[in-house]
Amino acid sequence: MEKDPNWREKVLQQNPSLGGELPAPVTDVATTGAASILHGAPSTDDSSKWYMNHVSCRTSFLPNMFGNFDSIIESGVTKDEEDMLQSRDDSLFNGGWVMDVGKVERETKVKVQKYGGLGYIDMKTALYGIPSSGTLKLWLPYELSATNPVQSSGDLLAGTYFNSVVFCEVNEKRGNKECNMLSDLAFEVGGAAVAKAGVTQIKGVASYLKKDICIRLDIPKDAKLSTKDNDFGLPVDIKVSRSDVSRENGACSISHVIWEHNAG
Repeated sequence: MEKDPNWREKVLQQNPSLGGELPAPVTDVATTGAASILHGAPSTDDSSKWYMNHVSCRTSFLPNMFGNFDSIIESGVTKDEEDMLQSRDDSLFNGGWVMDVGKVERETKVKVQKYGGLGYIDMKTALYGIPSSGTLKLWLPYELSATNPVQSSGDLLAGTYFNSVVFCEVNEKRGNKECNMLSDLAFEVGGAAVAKAGVTQIKGVASYLKKDICIRLDIPKDAKLSTKDNDFGLPVDIKVSRSDVSRENGACSISHVIWEHNAG
């Protein structure tokens, strides 16, 4: 299963009953801003019956057994072979996003390392970017080919196969001038710019010290899939749009990417 990203679909093909219908959620799904990616969606035949779309994810946090962030990076990252506990020079951030850890995370890990790590094996690594880092290019693979293959002869509109994309920043304590994911990042999905109205904060679900750390992107109507090694996927470009975002005050960070497929 760890080697096959489509294992879930193959299991459901062999055991259709496992995919079953869900009751309607008891919470107000409108309050989170996450819609179907968290709560599911009502059936078009019977609104009292709900279902979940397939959700894929990649993370930069360690340890990582499956779904490494590196697998969806196309370009825009500065290669750095230094130990993650070593401070990064500012020059690394000019021309590329950088895999790094926050100040508190680094200081904590250095302290516990003196005592053999005290059993802590996790590390909150993330991609950090500032305006001069340029464009981070990602490619999110379509992972429902086994049950809902892409019609290659069609128009390849991304909205037919992808429902939404979620980005989460690293959970760390920073100042009031830090990057704000909701307003300080610009996105292109499938070659189409995502309007500000198409980026919403996910509320009350993923938060740290009362700060919400995830945003949800709508798929633009004219966004299209692209191909890579005979597979289909969704290209996503990200850049820092606020000119005064800095490392000192808190660079923009991305640690988790989650995308929801359409059931077809």
